[in-house]
Amino acid sequence: GEGEVLVGAWVASGRVGALAGVGLHGIELDPDLAARARERLREGIGGEAGRRAAEHVRGGDALDPGLPWPPGTHVLANPPWVSFSGREAGSLPRARLERYRRDWPTIRSWPSLHGAFLERIARHVAAEGTRARLLLPASVCEAEGYAAGRKLVTSRCFLDAPPVDLGERAFPGILEPAVLLSLRAAGRRSRGSTAPWSTLDPADEPLLAHLAAFPTLPPGSFGDPGVHTGNCAAELVVRGSAPGLPGLREGRDLTPFRLATPSAGLRTDLPRTPQRRFRFAPLERYRAVPILLRQTADRPLAALHTAPTYFRNSLLACLPPPELDPAFVVAVLNSAVAATWHRLRFRDARQRTFPQVKVAHLGTLPFPIVRRDQAPRRHDEIAAHARALTDEPHPAPGIRRRLEGCVLDSFRLSREERGRIRARIRAHGTHKWEDSEGFKI
Repeated sequence: GEGEVLVGAWVASGRVGALAGVGLHGIELDPDLAARARERLREGIGGEAGRRAAEHVRGGDALDPGLPWPPGTHVLANPPWVSFSGREAGSLPRARLERYRRDWPTIRSWPSLHGAFLERIARHVAAEGTRARLLLPASVCEAEGYAAGRKLVTSRCFLDAPPVDLGERAFPGILEPAVLLSLRAAGRRSRGSTAPWSTLDPADEPLLAHLAAFPTLPPGSFGDPGVHTGNCAAELVVRGSAPGLPGLREGRDLTPFRLATPSAGLRTDLPRTPQRRFRFAPLERYRAVPILLRQTADRPLAALHTAPTYFRNSLLACLPPPELDPAFVVAVLNSAVAATWHRLRFRDARQRTFPQVKVAHLGTLPFPIVRRDQAPRRHDEIAAHARALTDEPHPAPGIRRRLEGCVLDSFRLSREERGRIRARIRAHGTHKWEDSEGFKI
């Protein structure tokens, strides 16, 4: 860039002459930016130290293995955040992208500039026995596409500390959540690990460990069979009253425990052509789904699929095992425990911009009971409260509070663990009813 990181390093070091004059090096691909960086160093540092630092700014591609990095150097980096897959894929000449894929193999599954920089920096740190600090998109810590990068890094380096979660809007005009990653050479190679890098407060780990000991619903309990309108939404979906058309529910039609009447109708007679791309199943497939969940949410939000009909892919499906009352499952999915688990385990659930509930995430949710015969009285009590919230137009006062208390009790939470849930729910500040202990969830 324009040298801000190098000037910042000099300022943060207390203007140590040796660091500023000799030890600062920069590589910049854009000749104009490199020229501005040299000027910025001469002005920002000044004197002989600034002049020498400016001389150490080289033009070139820092991802070119033929351009050696100065030996023995530590690395401070804010690499370009550019991915070449996904909804907002960046563009790059094909030959150059293929060269990056060849030189930095960890980006083959999810090509990105920041992923390539992460690999090169980790290799440099390991070879030179030095350290690095990087500013990266938070998705690097958890997304499957970066698993190969995490394995490479942990095979050669140690994470000095958990990544520092800077959240969203840490920088003007930047909405993507950011993390600060600190690496140091490991001394010798290991097999590495693809496991996510946690940004959690260590105080939350005992709660997660307690919940992780509970079982999950069987594989296949959650799915995404919803109507995919493709490029035909305007033709398929009829807004408002649609006499003669089957109803079509959307995410907006679901609130915890409640489904509204469908907000749209579906034109099932629209003929398919090579130009029209959409997909939906026979109506019986949708009617067989007992529980729906919102996909665009920062926590599970569920309701019984009353008056079943078609639903769009903004709603997810849950088919619990026959041993459980669907109302019991809805109660657990809407609980503070599920909300806390989901937000702590999955970083994209904590972001304010476009959070999502994903099928894979739902499959990890702990359940205190997975067969009614494990605790029939508790199971039936929870299910009865959930059905009252679903069926009764004006549920009795305090029923949500009692329901939440029953769910908390079924997870056998300690006082400290309940306190962590209370703290997490309060910090997020999005729930509107209280549990049996009086905290808002």
